[in-house]
Amino acid sequence: MKEEILLQKIANFKNLVEAFSTCSKGKRNKYGHQNFLFNYGEKLKLIEHELLATKKFKWGGYRRFYVYDPKKRLVMAAPFRDRVVHTAIHSVIEPTIDQTFGHCSYACRVGMGNRSAVVRLAIQLKFMGKERYCVKLDVQKYFASVDHEILYKKFSRALPDESINPLLWSLIRSFPEYSKISRGIPIGNLTSQLFANFYLSGIDRHACSLLGLNYDEDENSQDDFYIRYMDDMIIISREKKKSIEVASNLVNFGKSELKLSIPSHKFMPLSNDPVPFLGFLVDEYGVKPLRRNERKFLKKVKRLKKKNYSLSYRAQVLQSYKAWQSLGLEKV
Repeated sequence: MKEEILLQKIANFKNLVEAFSTCSKGKRNKYGHQNFLFNYGEKLKLIEHELLATKKFKWGGYRRFYVYDPKKRLVMAAPFRDRVVHTAIHSVIEPTIDQTFGHCSYACRVGMGNRSAVVRLAIQLKFMGKERYCVKLDVQKYFASVDHEILYKKFSRALPDESINPLLWSLIRSFPEYSKISRGIPIGNLTSQLFANFYLSGIDRHACSLLGLNYDEDENSQDDFYIRYMDDMIIISREKKKSIEVASNLVNFGKSELKLSIPSHKFMPLSNDPVPFLGFLVDEYGVKPLRRNERKFLKKVKRLKKKNYSLSYRAQVLQSYKAWQSLGLEKV
């Protein structure tokens, strides 16, 4: 029998204190943080006891609201107490899960965020020039489509012991509406990002196999290429037939193995046209921000000014915007 250490690491009081500190950043004036702050040490001790005694956690209700980025998305915000536990879980299991990802899997990984993904795609397009055929795939309603049983079985097998299996299952099933249909993970949870990225790692491995790529190491100057950022997948080959066949195979793999739908309107043959990817247009000449995203940033700054947000926070937003905008000006 494997030694059960994951639960002890997650429930460790020091880990919970660090999770509380992480969750507090930028939230110190919010009601959830203020309410938890009083006697927070005792509250963390109660969480520690609950996790060790029951191997589960009683998740609270979610606050729901919509965001537009640019698509309309329902965000489910967990209570502050729950977010502390999400962070405590994530800090322990993320290093192990990250080792299962290939070089082509981006999103919510250290050093492999959206900026890195766009730059890597631009380098590949510069190498291939116009002699390429690209297909872009996008899963329909991805977060709402993740199958609970498939996720649980695959994720639990990737962990070194079984001590958090009951906690893991309760977390996957924590949103009542999704629990009823055994499908869907809440947008907004830190752990949901890890779950969602992991769920498609099998399709990454399959894509690399079909294209003859090394899953673990990035080999530059290849005539075939694959990259994924969350549920946005890009397949590129010198040969049109190969790109189409690999993309079609991934669609079938997603449907049969993961119960995911990639409908025809999410199957985009781009040939050698610029590739829309993560708010940019990318081609062999470089990277250009999409105008809609520039407008979105500028509107956000105006809203912050009207609502009298502090100058320091507005400066941080502007700095973030300029860093994002500068990517389109850099030579790849």
